[in-house]
Amino acid sequence: MPSLLIHNANILSFHDGFVKGKYDSIALEGNKISAVGRFDELQSLIQPNTEVINAMGKTLMPGFNDTHIHIWKVGNLKTFMLDLRGVKSLDEMLQMLCECDKKFSEARWITARGFNEAMWEDGRIPTKNDLDKVSKDKPVYVIRTCAHIAVCNTKALEWCNINSKITIPQGGEIRLGEDGEPNGIFSETALGLIANHIPAYTKEQLKIMVKAVQDEMFSYGITAATDPAVHPELLEAYYEMNASNEIAFRLHAIPILLPDGSEEPYPIPDFYESDFFNVNTVKFFSDGGLSGKTAALKRHYKNSSEKGVLRLKREQYLRLCIASMEKTLGIATHAIGDAAIDFVIDVYKELHKSFPGMIKRIEHLGLPEEKNLSDMQQCNIAASMQTIFINELGKNFIRYLDEDYLEHCYPVRSVLKHGILTALSSDAPVVKNFNPMKGVEAAVRRKDEEGNFIAPDESISIGEALKAYTYHAAKVSNVNQFGSIEEGKLADFILLDKNPLTISPEELQNIRVEKTFVDGKCVWARR
Repeated sequence: MPSLLIHNANILSFHDGFVKGKYDSIALEGNKISAVGRFDELQSLIQPNTEVINAMGKTLMPGFNDTHIHIWKVGNLKTFMLDLRGVKSLDEMLQMLCECDKKFSEARWITARGFNEAMWEDGRIPTKNDLDKVSKDKPVYVIRTCAHIAVCNTKALEWCNINSKITIPQGGEIRLGEDGEPNGIFSETALGLIANHIPAYTKEQLKIMVKAVQDEMFSYGITAATDPAVHPELLEAYYEMNASNEIAFRLHAIPILLPDGSEEPYPIPDFYESDFFNVNTVKFFSDGGLSGKTAALKRHYKNSSEKGVLRLKREQYLRLCIASMEKTLGIATHAIGDAAIDFVIDVYKELHKSFPGMIKRIEHLGLPEEKNLSDMQQCNIAASMQTIFINELGKNFIRYLDEDYLEHCYPVRSVLKHGILTALSSDAPVVKNFNPMKGVEAAVRRKDEEGNFIAPDESISIGEALKAYTYHAAKVSNVNQFGSIEEGKLADFILLDKNPLTISPEELQNIRVEKTFVDGKCVWARR
């Protein structure tokens, strides 16, 4: 007997065989979709206790699945850490840090995240001398928006016993000033030399951060999400939240194995699977980001001698991958630059010989070459990409990449043409706007915030982008119980005020989610 029947809806789904316009009603039994069809076919199922909703012609489609969003870090910027995203100058950033110190004077450290110096007039990254203006008595640690570069003040260097004689971890960088001493700028694995001295968040604080994000996710129609770099304390918090039913969305956690600042790996976690919480993949970082010139390139960044940073040692990486796959865990590796992508695919090809059917995914895939895409197709390597970067970080790409790199930056169309399983995602809080509709718009329009085109030939259709945020997103994460409107699937779906397939790309950002359903229940409704 259906518990809920929704009719008079424009139903969209992006799985193979779905025919647009054929269905206008769905029936639910408990937390699953029991029938999809026309109302005149399904109305006979209605019983006295069946709730019936007239969708009034609104669009019903699967909930969005963000396959790469640092959930707790998004929540941290809503709760415990100062959010600097959108800051327009160094002076404005310093002022905000000073005000934060006054407001939370009892805090032992001043911490913040989100600056992007490419958006400032002088384009200069801050140093310890700048942050010393905030405080000379309290350590200050400010993370760039990409999270691959951070800056600290002199007090933080003293607190962490860092000077020019310190050993720099493999895959990390400490920049020096004219005096030959650290100038406060750290990148990649070297971040751990500072971050590991900052008081760690408790499990209870981590839970507060996660809960702080849920309503915003639901307001965008996000019903499932992957946290792609989970440390052991956060993993414990997630297990506890799952056990006490505190997670209201489908959560896929990908634990990280190699912490910054250490070559000693974390223990390999166990495989875990349930309706609301899954651990079936582990995470590695092979390089940094394009927006801060730390992604590993074969050629130099424009007007620079820099080529980025390759973080992994092949032997250790391969050994940990094999050990993880022997525990039935898939592998996800952050790889953006062409040098890093080459490195990762070389290892994945080796893994494919012994583990052909297991998850092997590349996070970001910023600058793949044609040969990389052919190898990915042959070895069943999936991708989780972020077209939203084109919009929010495009100015950085134009500034740092030569014309050839720009022409195939985040080449989603080429990836799809090779038949590579591809999801779209946000990587928030690297970007501020993690609304999937903005990611869809960026995938179609390929414009930065100032209207400049970046690799416009790599544009995809609205339908292809929606499929990458729903059906393919579930497949990339190997969680196939949801992601489409089909009989037997878990009832995770959204109601939209407009049909995204019949409007212009410029109007996508104006679409509003009216209701969000997870597990057959309405978890959010627009007021």
